[in-house]
Amino acid sequence: MRASTTRSILLLGLAGVLSVSLAACGGNEVSSLRAQVDSLTTVNDDLETTVDRLRDSLRAGVERPPGERGTTLEPFVYFPSGSAWLTDRGKRAIDDLAQTINQQYDGRAFRIKGYTDSVPIGDSLRRIYPSNWYLSAQRAAAVAHYLNTEHGIQTPTLEIGAYGPQVPVASNETREGRQRNRRVEIVVDEPRPDPGF
Repeated sequence: MRASTTRSILLLGLAGVLSVSLAACGGNEVSSLRAQVDSLTTVNDDLETTVDRLRDSLRAGVERPPGERGTTLEPFVYFPSGSAWLTDRGKRAIDDLAQTINQQYDGRAFRIKGYTDSVPIGDSLRRIYPSNWYLSAQRAAAVAHYLNTEHGIQTPTLEIGAYGPQVPVASNETREGRQRNRRVEIVVDEPRPDPGF
């Protein structure tokens, strides 16, 4: 059970206890206790929002496979549900990334990592994308192809990773969270040390 769900259940339980207590109290005490319940509810909601935002930031910044090193570029490239086709918005994001790669990371190796939300592939799309793993690989390949054909960016060590619904950056329980999880990230590898020959 999620911590936020547990907190909400505890808060509802507290509200129930206070409601029973209210019945035994006078008018002024009832108003005071109701105000306290409303205040606690507001504080709880604010804390849950803050915790969710911090959790998303941590996932985006530190949850990488063991041993992975590099710089994750912004912005991410986002995709519609059940699709690996680049939207106009996605192409603009890649155009921005290509400019960053050319200006700051020219000649560096990089990896393109595809992700999905946690919604299983529907029957109508299963012939095109047999699984979320397959869909995430297609998304990464679409970004690599666009970088190559539209910007001439390629590297002999380019890697494409398919992560499916692993390592979400937002909750899959909301529409907005699922939209953020349907993404491709570009990670530029650290420069190789100069051997000094």
